[in-house]
Amino acid sequence: MTIKERSSLTIIIGIILSLILVLSNNFLSSYEETPKNYKTPSLFNEIITQIESEYIDEVPHDVLINSAVTGILSDLDEYSEILSNEDYRQVRNSAEGAYSGIGVTLYKHDGHTKIASVITNSVAFHAGIETDDEIIQIDSDRVATNNLSYISNQLDGEIGSEVILLLRKSTDKKIIQISLVREQILIPSVYSEVLASSFCYIKLDKFNNKTKLEIVNIVSNNCLSSSAPDSSIQGLIVDIRNNPGGTLESAVDVSDLFLDSGVIVSAKGRNNDLIFIHSANKTDILKGLPIAVIVNQYSASASEIFAGALQDNNRAILVGTATYGKGSIQSVIPLSDGGAIKLTTARYIRPSGAPINKLGIRPDILVKSTNGEEFSLTKRKDDHSNDIQLSEAINALNNNINYYH
Repeated sequence: MTIKERSSLTIIIGIILSLILVLSNNFLSSYEETPKNYKTPSLFNEIITQIESEYIDEVPHDVLINSAVTGILSDLDEYSEILSNEDYRQVRNSAEGAYSGIGVTLYKHDGHTKIASVITNSVAFHAGIETDDEIIQIDSDRVATNNLSYISNQLDGEIGSEVILLLRKSTDKKIIQISLVREQILIPSVYSEVLASSFCYIKLDKFNNKTKLEIVNIVSNNCLSSSAPDSSIQGLIVDIRNNPGGTLESAVDVSDLFLDSGVIVSAKGRNNDLIFIHSANKTDILKGLPIAVIVNQYSASASEIFAGALQDNNRAILVGTATYGKGSIQSVIPLSDGGAIKLTTARYIRPSGAPINKLGIRPDILVKSTNGEEFSLTKRKDDHSNDIQLSEAINALNNNINYYH
């Protein structure tokens, strides 16, 4: 069955099941006391049976069920989905700060899929893959989609498995073929340096279970230590541009590092009931030194929790452009077959009481990037040329701009 046929089948089954659910709910609501309804599962089985016996191509039963579930979840919202065994494993690994793959990140440029970064000492690094190299083919599949998530999943896989890449080198434009063996890739989520001899700069790529410890070590050893490049650090810049988020726990823990008190985030569920409130402890590791946070439209989810917590508690000034607006919580629920479903179960609320979902967080100082929001994806982390958002963050700290709202 072709991808197109399978996609069409998924949509058809999803629509049918959605109609079944609507009809079932209408049927149930017409009675004050309704006995258990056996019609819906019976009708579902009837539809599956008819497809299995009458559809033009033979389709395995498990494929039909998976397509049906995919259709139902895709009708709920854009974040709910079914995860295969491998997808679920990658989600767990990502939360732990590791995954199985080759050690690269990707970006799109003029319809071409290119290498955005290569993790030091990864299998890709040792194979000589470099930033801006173009991926033409993965195994026997030409790269023809704009979906970077799909392409990244093709590069990932079981530890020890092989993937063959056809690359066009950025240096001499030669096309080469490279065979790589996937390995466990440790994902450093934090990069740091001292800027203008006065400010500690942290680039935070993602929030995972190791992020808090990484930041504590950086602040202790590179920012506040007497042996640091400049022990008289005057402030901190946290760059969360293009940070897609990560785990709730990490966002709360990292926010708590810089707060002495106040609410970090709360969440409400289906009936607008309060599910939890996370508040700060007296643990500000910077002892009140000023903070600037740089954000853009690709700062999402856990990034927005962090930015909102520091902004609403008057702890940091936000510079850049409005964030993405993903304020929903996805619970990952394991299934009996080893996979899982990712289901939206609640929505985040900022300390101020404002929602994040669909609204995002507005910066205190609006600064648009002259090179587009994805500018930093194609640059080395230590290349700050033409970065006017970073320059404005430094300027704000230099001039001690008041960030109390």
